[in-house]
Amino acid sequence: MLYSFSRYLIPHLDPGDTGANPDPEKEVTLQYYLIEKMMSGAIMLESDEQYGVKSPTAVGTGKAKDEEKPLSEIMQALNERFGTDFTDEERLFFDQIMEKASKDERVIQTAMANPLDKFELGIKTIIESLMMQRMAENDGIVTRYMDDSSFQKTIFPILAKEIYRSILEKQE
Repeated sequence: MLYSFSRYLIPHLDPGDTGANPDPEKEVTLQYYLIEKMMSGAIMLESDEQYGVKSPTAVGTGKAKDEEKPLSEIMQALNERFGTDFTDEERLFFDQIMEKASKDERVIQTAMANPLDKFELGIKTIIESLMMQRMAENDGIVTRYMDDSSFQKTIFPILAKEIYRSILEKQE
């Protein structure tokens, strides 16, 4: 995750006139950190059974099929292939990116003028930019909520009411 962030951050850094490499550790401070325990316990393997390792097959050997799949299936495929644990909450992130991209005039013009393979090439940097922008927007909301007590006092009752209503509706 850090590698991906750094990879997209480097083109946006300005080394300045000195040409020296920037030192983000001196300029960036960690405000929030989340550690989540996924499981606890021992893994028991029986000696008489053979276990194999599942790996990708036919990588790069053919053209991808043009199938329409719901985003939930795509998220499940990502989880299986990369060992991630994306949930519906993370799916919303991709929904937001798709919504924003489909309204972007540059993306619309690229789609109208190109077939899919050329369209993919044309919007790659736009999608990367939208991802970084979305990340910054989410960080901005969280930071404002944590730092601005009047903002927090306005938002919290609304969130609490909606969460409460949602839970009660699911129980009925």
